[in-house]
Amino acid sequence: MSASGLRCRVCETVSRPEPVDACRRCDGPTDLTYDWARIARDVSHASIAAGPPSLWRYDGLLPAGARVEFGAGWTPLHRADRLSELLEVDLHLKLEGHNPTHSYKDRIATIAAATALDHGVTTLCCSSTGNLGHAVAAAAAATGLEAIVLAPVGGEAAAVAARHPGARVFAVAGTYDDCRRLELELGGLFPWGFVSGNLHPYASEGAKTISFEIAEQLGWQLPDVVVCPAASGTLFAKLAQGFAEVTRAGLAAERVPRMFAAQALGSSPIATAFAGDRGISRVEATTGVASLAVGDPSHGDLAIGAARATGGGIVAVAEDVIEENTALLGDTTGIEADCAGGAALGALVHAVSQGKIARGSRVVLVVTGARPEPVESDVARLTTITPDADAVLSALGLRS
Repeated sequence: MSASGLRCRVCETVSRPEPVDACRRCDGPTDLTYDWARIARDVSHASIAAGPPSLWRYDGLLPAGARVEFGAGWTPLHRADRLSELLEVDLHLKLEGHNPTHSYKDRIATIAAATALDHGVTTLCCSSTGNLGHAVAAAAAATGLEAIVLAPVGGEAAAVAARHPGARVFAVAGTYDDCRRLELELGGLFPWGFVSGNLHPYASEGAKTISFEIAEQLGWQLPDVVVCPAASGTLFAKLAQGFAEVTRAGLAAERVPRMFAAQALGSSPIATAFAGDRGISRVEATTGVASLAVGDPSHGDLAIGAARATGGGIVAVAEDVIEENTALLGDTTGIEADCAGGAALGALVHAVSQGKIARGSRVVLVVTGARPEPVESDVARLTTITPDADAVLSALGLRS
């Protein structure tokens, strides 16, 4: 474990690494700091290659001491020959659907669970449109932790309950953003580990392991361009951070790739702010792509910063274009990606057509998850609640 502290992004105060919601001095958001002298001494191509075929091969660049191992990470990097020819780029697909619950969120949940174990936390809680709920429930099952999932009323809430009978799933009468506000409210009442709250600086570090793997799988040469979907902006920002850390650790010499992100047009606050060169305004998410339906993105400013710093961009992709490119991805590669992958491909096609990505560039497109498989819903195990803490307390039998 190389994390040495928590640094506030606002006042830059550094405190010891522990699960806290925000900076104790100014209430600002925090990020982890690392002992780079130790990393330079201990982390090498050889030490990484000797590690397990999971995200823990990069344990020297991660915050957790405990190892939670249920198979997250070390997903394939696949060259898409037909799409490469069609787009006239050297296109590789990072296939996150090969994670245990079929999305990159298993990386987030792995580090969240490991951090919880490090600090004696016994309950994991998350807000989810589907993928994170599946991942947190699976990580909790692998470690004996309790899992509480807050999901908007609908099919995905029932699917999480059906697939993970050990998790307590609350179907919240509202949006994902309502779930997040409820999660923040619960953070003041319970000593739980909140994946998007007190555990977030740690858990989000799991996403950067995608960058580490891309670099290693390309022989420690960084690609020219990386494209991924964006909802909260966390993945996009962490991918950029991961590539920067690869170079800082002396594992690769190239500069950080140009970073491009895709949002669904029906939920595009980051893309709108990027295009208008202004701050992010919360929107009502109306997209049909559940994994991208975030109207109040927690890492939107960092995502915009990553796009600008690398010479990339963030675009909104129309719903019909997402559908067309999800189908194109399947038709040309045989990969059954979720629609977020179609959004990313739509952004790539747009950038190439506009001349923003040069022909012949080595491009990696992060396919964040596999197409969801239909499951028999488990409405009987669902507890439907209004988005307020009293409803959760009553459901848990903590109100008389």
